[in-house]
Amino acid sequence: MAMKLLVLALFAAPLLASAALQPGDSISPYEILNTKTGDEYCQVCVYGAKEGKIVAFGKIGDADFWADLKKLQVWAEKYPKLGIFAQVIDSKDAKAIQVEAAKQGVKFPVVVAVAADWDEAYQVKGVSRTIYYAKKNNKIAWTGVGLESTAEQALSEKIAVDLAS
Repeated sequence: MAMKLLVLALFAAPLLASAALQPGDSISPYEILNTKTGDEYCQVCVYGAKEGKIVAFGKIGDADFWADLKKLQVWAEKYPKLGIFAQVIDSKDAKAIQVEAAKQGVKFPVVVAVAADWDEAYQVKGVSRTIYYAKKNNKIAWTGVGLESTAEQALSEKIAVDLAS
């Protein structure tokens, strides 16, 4: 049994190494399309001036993703120094995305990636996730899958500390 666990651990190690970005990792810029305005731009360039940035990745039909975005909308209104955008990862239908965003009350940009290789850098791999990074070093400060109560509280505390300065 111990040998099976060792083999499993050795097999899983490379997979974990290529897993989603983690705190301390750097952010790579890539081009996005704002589904509301039709503008294409580099997400790091547009949001780089903000003290903190959040990007939430998710699927258009995922109710949990939209529930998370509603929570982020509250923070967008509370923290003007915080740049927030969401990226739909399974659709490029700008009209459908904007209909859903309006229905959910999401006012910050909801975007799609322009280039197909964006996931190579972000390692989202089809899983909804939220990434927060701060201007001071442009490295990930927090990341998680879903904003259930403990994750929401941890991220909220991190943002409050970072944006207080």
